[in-house]
Amino acid sequence: MNNRGKEMEQKEIYNEGWKISKKYSTILMYHEKDNENFQIAPNVYHQYISELKVKNIPHTDKNYIQVWNTMLNTIQNNPKVDVCRSAMKLLHQTSIQRSN
Repeated sequence: MNNRGKEMEQKEIYNEGWKISKKYSTILMYHEKDNENFQIAPNVYHQYISELKVKNIPHTDKNYIQVWNTMLNTIQNNPKVDVCRSAMKLLHQTSIQRSN
């Protein structure tokens, strides 16, 4: 495979990482109304990482992982509910924008 083919394949893998991020951030947004999303966020994150691993998509040092880590750190360390909701919404918005 030539360099262009490798680059295209890497770009497809990167885009797939964002599509999967969108899938799992949508799950968090679905549970936003009943405030369950704060409790289920770590589990949803681990399911996300598991799917990346199964599909052989890199799961370290990538932007789609950094936004999840930022969101998790925010909900674990910030007592303000509005700030935590904003972190989840930003994750979801970023996932939507990057997956298209």
